[in-house]
Amino acid sequence: MVSTIRSKEVIEASVVIPSYNRKWILKKALEALSNQTYPPDKYEIILLDDGSTDGTEQMVRSLHLPCHLRYLKNRQRMGLPKTRNRGIREARGEIIIFTDSDVIVLPDFIEQHLSYHRKYKGVIVNGELIQISSLDQVGKKRKGIFDISFSPFDTANVSVKRNFLIEVGLFDETLAPYGWQDIELGYRLIKRGLKKKKNRNAVGYHYKTAKNSFNDLSFLCEKEKMRGISGALFYKKFPELKVKLATQCNPLFAFSFIGKWIDEKESGRKILEFSEKHKINWLYSSLVKLVGCHYYLQGFKETMKKMEDR
Repeated sequence: MVSTIRSKEVIEASVVIPSYNRKWILKKALEALSNQTYPPDKYEIILLDDGSTDGTEQMVRSLHLPCHLRYLKNRQRMGLPKTRNRGIREARGEIIIFTDSDVIVLPDFIEQHLSYHRKYKGVIVNGELIQISSLDQVGKKRKGIFDISFSPFDTANVSVKRNFLIEVGLFDETLAPYGWQDIELGYRLIKRGLKKKKNRNAVGYHYKTAKNSFNDLSFLCEKEKMRGISGALFYKKFPELKVKLATQCNPLFAFSFIGKWIDEKESGRKILEFSEKHKINWLYSSLVKLVGCHYYLQGFKETMKKMEDR
């Protein structure tokens, strides 16, 4: 059941979640967010449905959660920046907590985020994000080396005061639909003077299905090319050393020619197929990353050239 908020109620935090066709895992995420130690009348969940076609709306309207849930559906797909911006504008809480529809949080998640905003002024609070492949790992799996993130603003588990987001101009909607929007916004917030704080007790478990197969390679390539386009636009906007290093200096880029060979040559494709078929996971994963690097650089270089030719 979607709730309405009475005008006199004080909402301290708004949890903003974009979603698209993730009905099953979204239900788990919403249930976890409603089962919190923080008073349920003091926070709201703003669910932003970016045009789902899998029955998400019916599922959401059938829920009976103890906290405030506001369901907003885009009439057509708008992409993450515009969708999250809609959530920020609609939010009534002083603190905005961002998470994703495939993240399952622990019961003190909201309390942990808000405790840091009470303790520190002018901060971005990044929580702990742990990758899992099974829901049985929620609350059990510990942080591993692959869970380390250097992002100043990881929208799967981050919070900041709403007024700072409004002041710096929200997510940049001119970037490509995927890639760098969160880091670019975090960069502007830091330039504004906000400090990064890490609260390792604000834990979210990022559920990832085993989707990384040869059949999904075209999807990966499309996403990485978009990320390259966004990277170029980010660097054009802030032609500074930090941004150059972030967008152009991945050590794997030196081997992107291998990704190009796999993408363009039949012999390269056969090696990729062979490694997947025979479950040589380390080889398959490495080759897929190099194909992604090739497409990222392709998007980056093409966009930079277009901007230079103007």
